[in-house]
Amino acid sequence: MTNTYKRGILVLKEGIHMYQEQRLEEIIKLLEDRGSLSAKEMVDYFQVSKDTIRRDFSILAKKKRAKRTHGGLLPIQKQRILGYKGRAEQSSKEKEKIAHLATQLISDSQLIFYDVSTTVLELAKITDKKVTIFSHSLDNALILGGKENVDFHILGGRFHKENRFYYSLEESDILNSIKFDLAFFGAASLSDGQVSFEDQEDVLMKKRAFKTSKTRVLLAETSKISKHSHFILSELADFDYWITDKEPDIEIQKSLDGKTTILF
Repeated sequence: MTNTYKRGILVLKEGIHMYQEQRLEEIIKLLEDRGSLSAKEMVDYFQVSKDTIRRDFSILAKKKRAKRTHGGLLPIQKQRILGYKGRAEQSSKEKEKIAHLATQLISDSQLIFYDVSTTVLELAKITDKKVTIFSHSLDNALILGGKENVDFHILGGRFHKENRFYYSLEESDILNSIKFDLAFFGAASLSDGQVSFEDQEDVLMKKRAFKTSKTRVLLAETSKISKHSHFILSELADFDYWITDKEPDIEIQKSLDGKTTILF
């Protein structure tokens, strides 16, 4: 039995219907499993033409989901996410620039959430307004707890040593009853237009604050776009502001569709 097309749907000889987007996702899964793919392998696997596979490979390469080679496809090497200590030692000038821009959004008497983030920590260091701040970060507590103008509240629970934060279900539930004026979040990764992190429990805490905040602010360098992490907080376009170190690529700006104000 030969392959046919019905309204843009590929019908495989086994009778399986597959849209192009489904085929692209299947190619990515195969690439992850095998480490490399050839065009011939994919022609045989999907029972489609060479031109179809070439187009698929081109789309995946354009979206930076894979790397094209002569007659084949390779995975893009994802940058490793460093632990909190390692991140704190990196690109301090960029983080300081972002933090200084972030201070422009802070006013006296505001109720604010500070995320666990090395960039948000830079903001904590220079916060000088008379504000109330909640955070589950040990390092934010050490900095903000000593500031006279700041009414600081630590959200406690079990301590996670790797990224230096606290979490408990009871403490996170407190955030359901708090309407923050502002919430500042960092990011481990911005890949695929999503803000993600390495710790699931950290994200559970962030999601509570994200949901109840009037204005959501992302503090993250553009380099986070090439990194990969596992637990998603939200879409980048769900933030009111994205404060970063330099102007993002025009394609990224277009994807936000004017929903997020970018400051750099």
